[in-house]
Amino acid sequence: MSLLIMLLLLESMQSNLSAMSLNVSLTYVGSAFSVNVYRLSYGNLTGYLMASQGAYEGEFAGLIRLGNLTYIGIYNGVIIRSSFIGYFTPIIAYESISVPTVLTPGNYSSFEATARSEIPIYLRYLVFNEYSNGTLMNTLSLITVNTSRPPLTIWFSSGYDCNEYNINVTFDEPVRVVPIPVIVNTQPPITYFVSNVSIVSVAPQTVLMLLEPGDIVVAESPITEANYTMYVCRKLMSTSSNGYSFLYVMEYLGSTGVSIPNSIIMNTLGIKQSSNLMNIVNRVFYVLSSGKYRLITYSVGPENLIKTGKGSIIDFMVFAMTALRIYGIPTRVALGFYGISSGNNSYVFSPGSNILWDESFIGNGWIIFMPIPSYVKPSMGISLSNLASSVIIGLILVLPWLIGYLIYILLSHVKAR
Repeated sequence: MSLLIMLLLLESMQSNLSAMSLNVSLTYVGSAFSVNVYRLSYGNLTGYLMASQGAYEGEFAGLIRLGNLTYIGIYNGVIIRSSFIGYFTPIIAYESISVPTVLTPGNYSSFEATARSEIPIYLRYLVFNEYSNGTLMNTLSLITVNTSRPPLTIWFSSGYDCNEYNINVTFDEPVRVVPIPVIVNTQPPITYFVSNVSIVSVAPQTVLMLLEPGDIVVAESPITEANYTMYVCRKLMSTSSNGYSFLYVMEYLGSTGVSIPNSIIMNTLGIKQSSNLMNIVNRVFYVLSSGKYRLITYSVGPENLIKTGKGSIIDFMVFAMTALRIYGIPTRVALGFYGISSGNNSYVFSPGSNILWDESFIGNGWIIFMPIPSYVKPSMGISLSNLASSVIIGLILVLPWLIGYLIYILLSHVKAR
């Protein structure tokens, strides 16, 4: 259920919650889908306000974070230059869940999984919002938006001309963060869209929690097996959006922590602006994966990728994320694993197969792609089995941290609501 629908359904609850009087400073974050996004702050209060372009008075959707609580609600007032004066009426509140803000090395040598799938898949775990001092960071507080026993559906996009696939994943060691199988486009143009993934069942049976933003799934007790259905589509529905259908998407529109002049990005891509967001994403995808820039085993910094003509996988991902946010397209970096085929529709996942990709929101969903020089043979655009061993080693070297420690820290803070 979109947060807009949630807002409408819960509007009747407004009388039960007190309106907050506000006179706060605003910082313009960016524009997307004909919506201006502002970040507000006052003391320990932070939040987002979304206003249709040209609208400076009236009601605006948004959220406020105060302490450990995230409030979704309605702003009512006036935007004057760099401030907002009026009221915020909370509609619903969530308790935020802490996550590690900086990737830290740790030992995760026990992760092994086998997937039975008709098509090659990636196992998606975590997402990141910023980059600082050579390290990706998740600066967003997670909230629990759905707690239930399977089936549990994770929505990615609205598409058509779709195929359904059944996937079974068996873990050698019990896990509590449940990976989400996805298709990642590795060669432009973007051809495949994950519409939704449903966790049909898990063993042993347990309650699952879906955490936003970032679509992370956590099991109440460890599991050793998960069964999924995944819908993969060849066409995305209309990208028109009023910006309210997915409120937390706007969290991935702010600064990435990397300073790259707009002129360099626009000259590199060859486009100043476009109303077709898919064309912009595909242009970024094509330029970075065309072979003009070289993938290496050490980071030169995303801001130096164009100048030096080379960079690590983190440099490519963060450059793409920064460029697309400048064009008003919310974008994040995702972390997961790719499988090595062992024949008979079976794929093996291990700690050495961790990898990054980008996800961009273009109106009706997230599109998933990997904008790095392409070394793969097309197989739904996603097989990495033919990647040269030197590149595999390079990807491992430029990810100077292991997955398990992050997941351990994440789980140590997660509590069911």
